[in-house]
Amino acid sequence: MKPLEQYRAGIAAFTAGEYAKAIGLLAPLTAEGGRRGRDLRPPGGQGMPARYYLAQAHYRLAVRLFESRRLQEATKHFLAAAQINPAGGDYGRYLADCYTQAGQFDLAARELSARLDREPDDAEARIRYALTLWKQGNAVEALAALREGVRRQPLHAELHYQLGVMLAAENDLAEAQRLFERAIALEPAHAKAHERLAQCCALMSRHERALAYLQRAHQLDAANHRIAMQLNLLAQSLIAQGQEVRIDWQPARSGRPDARAIERLGEVIIKEPEFVEAFLSLPETEVDAEVFSTLAAILEQALHKHPEYADLHYHCGAVYRRLGQDQAALRHAERAVEINDRYVNALILLAGLYARNQRWQEGVERLEQAIRAGGDYPDVHCLLGRLFQSGGDVGRARRAFERALQLKQDYSEAREALAALA
Repeated sequence: MKPLEQYRAGIAAFTAGEYAKAIGLLAPLTAEGGRRGRDLRPPGGQGMPARYYLAQAHYRLAVRLFESRRLQEATKHFLAAAQINPAGGDYGRYLADCYTQAGQFDLAARELSARLDREPDDAEARIRYALTLWKQGNAVEALAALREGVRRQPLHAELHYQLGVMLAAENDLAEAQRLFERAIALEPAHAKAHERLAQCCALMSRHERALAYLQRAHQLDAANHRIAMQLNLLAQSLIAQGQEVRIDWQPARSGRPDARAIERLGEVIIKEPEFVEAFLSLPETEVDAEVFSTLAAILEQALHKHPEYADLHYHCGAVYRRLGQDQAALRHAERAVEINDRYVNALILLAGLYARNQRWQEGVERLEQAIRAGGDYPDVHCLLGRLFQSGGDVGRARRAFERALQLKQDYSEAREALAALA
């Protein structure tokens, strides 16, 4: 089976709830690739989406196995999901995490330090600065930076949480626990603080309390495979001790992509427009709505910053066309051509959209414009022939199909169309 056919079959199995079959089909597509953006590019364009849905399949199969008390098998699949996509989340968050882990958008410590000098109450910059110091092995300076942040902003939950994480790594569990509890008091829906508090409790052998915190973390962040893995292991430990344990496994919830993830990915698309082309090369599947809605949101974010970029408008139009939203697709394709009237791909896209909306003459004009701009391609002439045919101009349709065959002698679509005119 060819890779794209295998991808389509794997997604079909996933959406049908045949998770073991989906794993068997999707896993080989991810074997050669890592998690960086370049794995999206053709011919391996199915790599990253395959990883995302492979993780989802492992997780859902793990839940089934756990509920059937096939605990060892469940652990294997929970672990696989956690290894592939630890934080889970929606599609936008997953893609953004891939790029963040590739290190493409990290600021240097000195830049963050300068930013803090200008804006000492910028909590996000302070946290990133502390994490950068920590990764460089400067634990004392990292802790000092966060302690200063907590002093300046005592009601900021994330500052307490990040300081707790570092203190836990330094084995100061009592202080870490206090900070995690404070983070939760300030932000009751802070899933990661619940998760870390559960880990502190487990290390102190307070397993029932740890289970309660992990349950709450899972409720707050249902798609987080790392949390699910820990919940599975702790529950199995208590079951082995003879305790009755029930886990309220939460299904992953799809929703509007995370705003910060969308913003980060907007930066990727501005620098790497082929990012979108890789997705557009994928076959249609049952998950297109999720995948391409995420891409549309990313492109709109990028266009908000750079409305003058013709390629962003073109890709946005192509994505909306994939979603079946022709009016939005037309708006962006027309804008791309306004910015660059020799943009061949945008002209072809626009002509195809006009054809879908029975605007034959406008489609013909755009294709002729594309040909003059260098798009003298077999598929362009074939589409041109279809438009002439739909508009009732059989003679010009015949000439267009003949030109397509001159350029590509084995072009079966053009040959069949020409035969039908005879």
